[in-house]
Amino acid sequence: MQQDNPKNKASALGWLFFISIAVHVMCSVAVNILEQKGISIPVEFSLIISELVIFIPALIYVITNRLSFSEDLGFRGVKPGTALISVFMSFLVWGVGSFFNVLSQIFVSNTMVQMSDTLLGGSSVAVWFLASIYGPFCEEFIFRSVFNRRYELIIGPMRAGLISALYFALAHLNFNQAAYAFVLGVLFSVINKAAGSVYPSMIVHMCINGCNMLMIMVMTGITEEIGSSQDLAAAAEAARGSDMIYILLAVTLVGAIISLLILIPCVVFISKHENRFEELVSVFKKGQSKGRWLTFSSAFAICFTLFIMFGLRPLLSALGM
Repeated sequence: MQQDNPKNKASALGWLFFISIAVHVMCSVAVNILEQKGISIPVEFSLIISELVIFIPALIYVITNRLSFSEDLGFRGVKPGTALISVFMSFLVWGVGSFFNVLSQIFVSNTMVQMSDTLLGGSSVAVWFLASIYGPFCEEFIFRSVFNRRYELIIGPMRAGLISALYFALAHLNFNQAAYAFVLGVLFSVINKAAGSVYPSMIVHMCINGCNMLMIMVMTGITEEIGSSQDLAAAAEAARGSDMIYILLAVTLVGAIISLLILIPCVVFISKHENRFEELVSVFKKGQSKGRWLTFSSAFAICFTLFIMFGLRPLLSALGM
């Protein structure tokens, strides 16, 4: 039954995030234990489960609260022009995120590159589909359709975008991806608000993941073709440990500024194209809902996730798990 008390609604969302992360971690530990025992898990199966374990709790939440996919969750059709410009905006959003990706690599390794050998261990077509289409669909459903839109009813669109982006970032369970996922999450929320639909962020997310996967596949193929003594992960680590990282940081900063300057009018265009300019402007107005999002459940979930990122994961790595 739908709870009318805003505090209860916020508390339920906090527990939902905690349950999603807890189940995801338990499944990851189970997979690691099986692999330690010599039981190989296909990468395709791992990718399916990793998204499914956080998708199912969100789906149960939607069903038990009798939420409408079109009205409550934002599965509303958009005009063809909005869909097309969303594809173009994916390159702009990627340009902004790239700076924060490189910035985080001053402190930690590139997670996707480090996982490249594992990702490319399965069927290229299947892995590309799961990482580029299936994964973004599940994540946009969870973090934009459920968390963003439900929190918006409690604390307003601006803070809802920030909180859903924080959850989105923490759900990656590593600092490198969390750094740029937070920025992408904020941008996704604004884009969706301009369109009044979750489809634009899905399109952008899918395009970004698809291009990243293709780049990893191509770069891995090149290193193998030229017979390099270093694999992709080793080459990335070598670059990270040299002055090259600061050159990349400067280049991506310029790219991020240019991308953002072009992205802003694109978002405005979408809002006008979908007759939602006033709704977009309302995001940045004062006097939004003063409801609280930080409940015991959300604080507990965030602390639990941070422990997994900075406490449990290093411990398991040290133990070879």
